[in-house]
Amino acid sequence: MARKPADQTVHVDEILHAAASIFHRKGYQGATMADIAAEVSLTAGSLYHYFPSKEDLLMAVLDAGLSQITGEVQAVLDSSAPPADKLRDIITIHILSEINNIHIATAVIFESRALLEVPGVREQYIRQRDTLERLYRDVIEAGIAAGDFRAVDVGIFVKTLFGALNWVNVWYREGGRLSGAEIAGEIAETFLRALAPAGEQ
Repeated sequence: MARKPADQTVHVDEILHAAASIFHRKGYQGATMADIAAEVSLTAGSLYHYFPSKEDLLMAVLDAGLSQITGEVQAVLDSSAPPADKLRDIITIHILSEINNIHIATAVIFESRALLEVPGVREQYIRQRDTLERLYRDVIEAGIAAGDFRAVDVGIFVKTLFGALNWVNVWYREGGRLSGAEIAGEIAETFLRALAPAGEQ
């Protein structure tokens, strides 16, 4: 495939999706900047014009994935819907985002550990991750306060929920028995039943 000259513009989103795809196939450690550059028909030197290092590129991929989900979840929380509806909606958003952006979702889940060894970058990633978790905690805490949900250890519950949500892109297969929306509905109902007050479960 012909390489694009250094002065030919490539949209950053193209690079991020290419990088996520390469990270998905080869893992962060196995991927090279040359691999990613080839995916968008750039020279490796041209790619460094956009991202100074592979760590910067991974951080950008993770930022794109987390920022998108966080923004959509925040919009749900800003609505006047009851906590159960909010939780159902944000679970659906989370799962569909993973399924529709499977390479980025995989990078967020599996390659984030590479950033935990990089001071400064690690703090940024953890801050973004914790912001998203905080939104889930807010919904559940509001439901408990309103009497809609039973009292649970919210921190443990949210981490358990995230474990389930983040694993969907590992086993989901397009064209399988259930659609992404149907899977999201099943998972949402499972966790909502777990939160139902005594006597309603």
